[in-house]
Amino acid sequence: MTSAWSCPHDLDGICQRVRGARCSPGMRGCELEGKVRFARDEMNLPRKPVKASVPAPEKERAAPAPKRRLPF
Repeated sequence: MTSAWSCPHDLDGICQRVRGARCSPGMRGCELEGKVRFARDEMNLPRKPVKASVPAPEKERAAPAPKRRLPF
């Protein structure tokens, strides 16, 4: 039996349930954790969430913000 599945909490590869984590079905905090069995054995092992890297907007990459001068 073959099935296709997409996570409703996955938004562009970032998990909305485990805030700021890269979406990896079955990781700790995922709603699938402990409820399903995956075909690949390494997916069935307990896994910690991995922080997602979010690309910076084009403006921020182009020029760094100027340093703020203190009044004293």
